[in-house]
Amino acid sequence: MQGKPIAVEGIRSVRAARGTWSGVEAASLHWYSYGGRRSTIDLSGPRHRLAILLQQVGGFCEARSSPGKPGLTRNPGARFASSHPGGAPLWGYSESIEYTHELALTFDPRELSTRLGEPLRDDDLAPRPWLTNPRIFTLAELLATEVGGDGELGQLYGESLVLALVVEYLRTVRAHGPAARKGGLTPRQLRDVCAYMHEHLSAPVGLRELADLSGMSQAHFSRAFKASTGVPPYRWQLAARVEKAQQLLLRPGSSLADIALQLGFGDQSHLTRVFRRVVGTTPSAWRHTHGRPERQATTAEEVAATRRREP
Repeated sequence: MQGKPIAVEGIRSVRAARGTWSGVEAASLHWYSYGGRRSTIDLSGPRHRLAILLQQVGGFCEARSSPGKPGLTRNPGARFASSHPGGAPLWGYSESIEYTHELALTFDPRELSTRLGEPLRDDDLAPRPWLTNPRIFTLAELLATEVGGDGELGQLYGESLVLALVVEYLRTVRAHGPAARKGGLTPRQLRDVCAYMHEHLSAPVGLRELADLSGMSQAHFSRAFKASTGVPPYRWQLAARVEKAQQLLLRPGSSLADIALQLGFGDQSHLTRVFRRVVGTTPSAWRHTHGRPERQATTAEEVAATRRREP
């Protein structure tokens, strides 16, 4: 938006790559924040924005209509999507986060409708602060890799990924409708369970403990947790341990052996195997890439330049 003051707080650096396919701009954004502080950035713009949080190290983040107005729910970790109409106020907000990797898609709904060959419904474009679907994340990870590789696999591949991701998103929101996900945990139950697992990352946590915490049977809890997060409890706990490992890897002087011991892994090789399975690379390679950001964003204007381009 021309002439609009840009507010940025708590973000120390960013790496960004972009590509455009089928009229949809895809931005792979690596945000580095000051771990013990709050971060905010104004993301408002005229185009619809569909964002998928792929990685998160520390704290929590959420989309807000204004910096001081909390969102509906706090996300319990990475791997969720949020959708926001163009022209509406939109702020990215986080607390105690050190690093996030986000894939943001921005598009004109009318142009996208033409490319899809069907009109988008009002509910398709309604604000959705938190949505989970494993297929969306798989497609988003592939697209983020293609964006980071400057579209090396070609135009057709990029267009196919973009449209597949959008179609999967539409299929998901239409299946669930405007109401909250049926059969899942309540926001409070989900926060309590995830907080408990975060507090016991280094200890074995049983299904009975989590079910008792939610006041459910073990079978009911397992189904409800997966309905709310898209993954079973054990996979969520593994991802949370890897997220904590990433947080520790960003701190100088931390050894892989100590991190493995601190997080309840059998040894360093066990940590490496799980880390590679979840993140797609080894802890050493990840620390080499993210330990020292390539460039420092020292002004609000530099950080704001990572936002999508205005048409």
